[in-house]
Amino acid sequence: MGHARFFLTGAPKSGTTWLGKLLDAHPEISCRGEACVHHFGQRLVEAAKSYNQLLAQRKAVITDANDFPQLPFADVLTLMRTFLELRFQSVADPAKPGLKILGEKDPEHALHFKDLGPLLPESKFIHIIRDGRGVFVSAWHHNVRSNYEHLKTHDFDAFLDITAREWSDRVRRAREGAKLLGDRYLEVRYEDLIAAPEPELARILAFLGAVDDEATLRACVDAASFEKLSQGRKAGDEDKASFFRKGDPEDWRNHLSTAQIARFDQLSGDLLKELGYKD
Repeated sequence: MGHARFFLTGAPKSGTTWLGKLLDAHPEISCRGEACVHHFGQRLVEAAKSYNQLLAQRKAVITDANDFPQLPFADVLTLMRTFLELRFQSVADPAKPGLKILGEKDPEHALHFKDLGPLLPESKFIHIIRDGRGVFVSAWHHNVRSNYEHLKTHDFDAFLDITAREWSDRVRRAREGAKLLGDRYLEVRYEDLIAAPEPELARILAFLGAVDDEATLRACVDAASFEKLSQGRKAGDEDKASFFRKGDPEDWRNHLSTAQIARFDQLSGDLLKELGYKD
């Protein structure tokens, strides 16, 4: 029997990396980051179009001597399905004899539920949501650390405007697309996972069909703790040079003024209130 598969997604800087590491620490799960499958899918569609154009050109020149049928889109989907299966299988950890479940995490999945769902109809989807203001502050520091090119033309306030709109769009599109997935979809709150990691992880593991006994939960949480990932810092101790900068879900309060908070709320279309986040 093959491995079960899941996609892990969320807006950038929403905790997808941390959740992926929590799950990868489980003895029955391999979840190793981003395969950039959507980039491949786009190029595959472009290649199929180019290939069909070439067939048409050859037929026009050679007439009935070249009557090979065009590649139907259904076959393109079959190729994409095979690609996804190969990518999942490539992260199967041979050091885990009890391996049952393979995962792949990418923020882009949130925009493609309607495509991914039918491609792998047995796969499951985990969507982690974080307070958009926390997403913004984390993304700002991440981009400063990585010297992101857009910061040459966007200051703090301009980047806030962009993030508010993009965060809202991604979360709304994911939740809308999730309606097509039914019980194959699970929503997780970053803040809940921070506050009660073992109970929340148990809920996620139950959804995936993995063992969730107390010892396994504790081992996963310990393996992916902020202290481990940051190489010794406690949550709240900041290192601006680290991907795992601070580990404080409320840090946005230290960086945003009342006016900026109101602007984020306005530009994100009141999604914060819909999700139950408070000022």
